[in-house]
Amino acid sequence: MSIGPVHINVVYNPLMPEADTDRRKVFRDEDYRIEYDEPFEEVARELIDLSTRLINLLPDPSLSPNERLERLARVVPKSLLVTAHRRNARSKLVELRRRLDELVPDPDLSYPEKLEWLVSRLDELVPGDMRPIEKLEKLGDYRAADVGVSPRSWQ
Repeated sequence: MSIGPVHINVVYNPLMPEADTDRRKVFRDEDYRIEYDEPFEEVARELIDLSTRLINLLPDPSLSPNERLERLARVVPKSLLVTAHRRNARSKLVELRRRLDELVPDPDLSYPEKLEWLVSRLDELVPGDMRPIEKLEKLGDYRAADVGVSPRSWQ
């Protein structure tokens, strides 16, 4: 089976807190917030710019921005190959399946059904005619992180 060329157009305008007047907070808010040196808007813009450039340079849809950069790093002879960014499709699928099993531990559901369960839950928490990314931005992220820092610090 041959995989044909992929054309990707990236358009993303993140929902900023000041533009979101009806944010739903379905989880209890915490008092802890981290102050960063760079404003979120600048960080988001640079990430979008770098990711877009990398995806245009190396359009393989199975690669993350880090994996694309790692491939480009070949041009620096003394650079060290960071193998965490050099994974094949099989290992990525195993990781996705493991995470889906953690999030939706129902053995009767297939992996696509587990993914759809998560999407359905998102629709329940944030009803309305919005794209999933917009619903996630409205929902916010109040979870604890494995590194002890919440990803909601800009909210």
